[in-house]
Amino acid sequence: MKNLIKSCVIFAICLAFGCSDSSQQKVTNAIDNTSDSISNKLSELNDTLKNVRDELKSKIPKVEINVSKSVPIGLQWISFESEKGTAQITKKADNWFAVKGEQTNSRNEYLKIDGRMKRLDANRVSFEGTLITYIKDNNGGVPCEKTGAQVFLKKGDRAYYRLQNMENCAGGRLLDYVDIYNLDEVL
Repeated sequence: MKNLIKSCVIFAICLAFGCSDSSQQKVTNAIDNTSDSISNKLSELNDTLKNVRDELKSKIPKVEINVSKSVPIGLQWISFESEKGTAQITKKADNWFAVKGEQTNSRNEYLKIDGRMKRLDANRVSFEGTLITYIKDNNGGVPCEKTGAQVFLKKGDRAYYRLQNMENCAGGRLLDYVDIYNLDEVL
């Protein structure tokens, strides 16, 4: 930068005092050399700054901020006599939400849910994971486990989405109503 200023001053002096063509050529060459030098220095500085930025960026730990919300869940066999359970729903990538929760009663009967869900449309939610219901008098006293893709559906103005694969593992007409409440506030 100083060289550029010096060159400009020399050039201005030569112009003011009427320097010869050869003197003017020397001044022009000096200016050209100085501008090339400045351009090179700026290029080097930009490269250095880019390297420093990339190095700093690589050292910054990646932090995933998980916003988690709690929603009520229920299985009708348990909800008749006790409080609803809760599930934690946490936003993940690609519009998926992790979901994990349970509902239990004093007889150690339970509903457990663990997987991920995603909204399909205004009234349907896709679930992938595991749902386990255990009621001592149902399914021969053995837990009923459903694994894989499932759909929860909301009908009308209801505040809950109900699992559409309602049939208990015992079969027949035994149905488990697995409900997740307040999903519209989360998904």
